[in-house]
Order: sequence, then structure tokens, then C-alpha cells
Amino acid sequence: MTQNFYSNAIILLVLLYLILPLVLYFLKEKYVRCYSIIIGSLLGAFSMFLAFSFYYNPDINLFTFNLNLFGLDYKFRIDNFNYSLIFLNGLITFAVPLATHIKEKQKDFYVLTFLVLLGTTGLFLTQNMILFILFYELASVPMYFLIANWGSLGVTPFRKVEPKYAAMKLFLYLQLGGVLIMLGFFILHSMLFPTDIFTGWNFSDYEGILKSKGYLVDSNLSKILFILFFIAFGIEAALVPFHTWLPDGHSAAPSSISMILAGILLKMGTYGIVRIPFVFFNEALNTLGIVFIFWGLVNMFWGAFNAYRQIDFKYLIAYSSISHMGVIFMGIGANNDLGISAAIFQMVSHGLISATMFSIAGSFQYRTDTRILDNYGGLLRVMPFIGAILVFASMANLGLPGLSGFVAELIGISASLKSISSLNLKLVFIIFALAAIFITTVYVINLLEKVLYRKINPNYYEIKDAYWDEKLHLTILALFILILGVYPRLITDLSNLTKIKEIIGL
Repeated sequence: MTQNFYSNAIILLVLLYLILPLVLYFLKEKYVRCYSIIIGSLLGAFSMFLAFSFYYNPDINLFTFNLNLFGLDYKFRIDNFNYSLIFLNGLITFAVPLATHIKEKQKDFYVLTFLVLLGTTGLFLTQNMILFILFYELASVPMYFLIANWGSLGVTPFRKVEPKYAAMKLFLYLQLGGVLIMLGFFILHSMLFPTDIFTGWNFSDYEGILKSKGYLVDSNLSKILFILFFIAFGIEAALVPFHTWLPDGHSAAPSSISMILAGILLKMGTYGIVRIPFVFFNEALNTLGIVFIFWGLVNMFWGAFNAYRQIDFKYLIAYSSISHMGVIFMGIGANNDLGISAAIFQMVSHGLISATMFSIAGSFQYRTDTRILDNYGGLLRVMPFIGAILVFASMANLGLPGLSGFVAELIGISASLKSISSLNLKLVFIIFALAAIFITTVYVINLLEKVLYRKINPNYYEIKDAYWDEKLHLTILALFILILGVYPRLITDLSNLTKIKEIIGL
């Protein structure tokens, strides 16, 4: 196919995410979910088609769309950084309408949901700083309304969390991250393009300077800007200690929105780190890399430790997400071929696993009206299909060989150990990494025992197993968890550091 086909297809994808959901307002209420499933399937299939097209023909010149408007150049592109996330975004877009159990104000709910997905799609595709911020806000702001208006009460061992509180907390944290990202962009632009307001807003402008000079700013400033962007995007990615908005947000959000939040929204933060400071200020990792490896290890251990303590199903998955995000931070800090492959692979793997588990949590809550683990018991007898998928996703979550979670942890830990030169630090790393893996195994087995086994609650004997929509999206999510576990090269072939530098000309 020609360059024009792919470049036009990229902007068409963004426009379809904007236009198709608006049709919902002209439909009768009873047709809203059906239409949402149709457009989710179309948008998802289109996204995955573009992602696989790039995998089989990884030429960024074919997959670039340029738009000149009001004197500014806006660029959209599929490349080694984002093709796997475009695939993940499409798969989540397909799954979310099928996993939604919302009955009230469906038009508003689905339009806001697709607006979030428009934001994530645009953010992954855009190569322009101004549009990056715009799409960041498009993805972040609707989350407040989705959680505040359709959310439910969250329960921790110590307190209860109201939806409006959780929504506001999430909103404020994400806005703080957005402000810091904007600040970083403006500092960078003012230093390198101080006299030209119309240029210097595309990432390729900075890649061009890197190619010719080998660096953007001096060494000390490079470290400062790396830390600024790392924290800014880290807030979005639930980097400890900026993570507290995430468990509360997940607990209160409708489960289909939690699928987006864990599967895609968190990845905006980690993608931002890989896309911007990792490329622009890579030399800073020569001295700071070890710090970020151990920061990721803290995420991994702290998330697992807190997941073990939870009594609410969704809180447990939320803290598990925080733990697994640590592998991404470790891979970035490692700054080698294995490390960046681990980071990008884990973004996709965690997105699939967490979306599957949050969908199951929603199915349980829809049928039992509870998320408290001790209120379950024996559900495998009455829900064998959903129970089997939960076992499968849980095994992927704890890193069973043959599934995607194992590959991500294996290459992430290997990359980190390769990057750590001190024998004593390697020993410390191994101890805490093994402790995190052990705790993960304990809380996963504990989860399965409480939910699927034990004596069944008499109120649950008449519960129905998965409906067709649940069977469809859970089967496909599980299938890709297996495919990536067996054939990780779908991602790792194009996501190693050497290949990325070669493709973008650095």
C-alpha cells in the first residue's frame, strides 16, 4: 500500500474516534450500547490493523501524516515507540463497551468514554508538543466525570472512599502532572528555539538537533530536565510516592473505566518518559540510571506489599498495577537494549492483564453487588468460564512461564542486573525483587482461594456465568496474553534501543 494510504489512515483514525461517538446522541437509549459495541469494534480493528501494518513494514516515512495549520506544523506518526501501544489502545477500545454494565445515562457515559480513548489515541500518535498536551487533557478531564457520576464506594482496611473524592483526587494529580509536562516543554522550547514561536514544537525538531550535535543541552541541565519530565510523567504512571490517586480512582471507577485507566491511561505516563526524556536527555541516564532502577524496584515491592493487605478486589488489582509499573521504570533506568524492550513490552503486557482482571472484577460486582473478597467464595462452581479466565490472568500476573507477564519480568530484571555494576547493589536488588515476586505469589493465591474456592455463599447459587459479550472480549484478551508469552518478538523485535535509534536517525 502507498504512503498516502497509511498517512491518511492515521489522521482518519483520530477523526473517527472524534466523530463516530457523537452519533450516540441521535439514537434511542435502547440502541446506545449496541452502537457503542459496533464503533468500539470498528475503531479497535482499525487501530490494530495500522499497528500490525507497521510491524510488517516498519518504515516511519510511510506512517507519517503532516498538517500545516496557522503557521504551525502538526505531525502524527506510528513508529517503534508507539505501534504496540496503538495496538493495545485498539484492543481496549474493542473490549470496553463489551465489558460495560452501566444502565443510567448511557449516552453521556459512552461519549465521555470514547473521548478518553480519543485522547489516548491522539497522544500516542502525535509528534507535536502542543497536541500532546491537548490530547493529555482530553484523556484526563473526562475521567473526573466518569468516576464522579458513575462510580461506586471503595473500601480499604482503614477507610471508605466516595466516588467524588476519588474523582477529584485523580483529577488534581493528573493536572499537576500535566502542568509539569507543559513546564518542561516550554523550558525546552525557550532554550533551543528562543526567537521562533512557529518552530520547535515537533519531536522531530529535537531529534534533528540530537542527530547533528549529539545532545540538546549541557550535562547538568540534561539531568534536571530528565528528573522534571520523569516526575511529571511518573505522576501519571503511579510512580511511588505520587501513586495514591490510583488505588482510590480504581476503587471508585466503573470497572470498564478501570480497564482504560490501568490498560491505557497509565501508559501515557510511561510512554511519555520513553518518548521524551529517555530520547532527548539519554546521557543523563549514565549517572541517574541506577536511581531509576531502584525507584522502579520500590514501586514493585511497595505495590505488592500493599496489594497483599487489601480487602477490596479492585484495590488489590490497583496496587498490583503499581507493582508491575515498577518493571517499566526499571527497564527505563537500565538504558540498554533489554531494558527499553522490557519497558515497552511490560506496558502492553500489563495493559492486557490488568484490563482482564478489572473486567472480571466488574462481572463479579455486577452479579453479587460486592467487591469485598471475604464476601465471595465458591464462585468457580457457578461461574466456571469467568473463574477460569481469572485463574489464567492471575497466573500471568504472577509471572507464570509461557504468559506475557513472565517475559516482561524476566527481561526487566535481567536488564537491570546487567546495568548494575556493584556486586552489593546487585545483591540488594535481587533480594527485594525476589521478595516482591514472593509477595505477589502469596496475594494472587490468596485472591483465588477467597474468590473461587471456599464454601459458596448460598446467595450465589443462581448466579449466571459469562454472557456472550463477556466471553468474547475476555477470550480475546486472554489469547493475546498467551500469544505475547509464546512469541514476544511481536514487540521486542522493534522495541530494542539500537533499532529505535536507527529508525529515528540518532
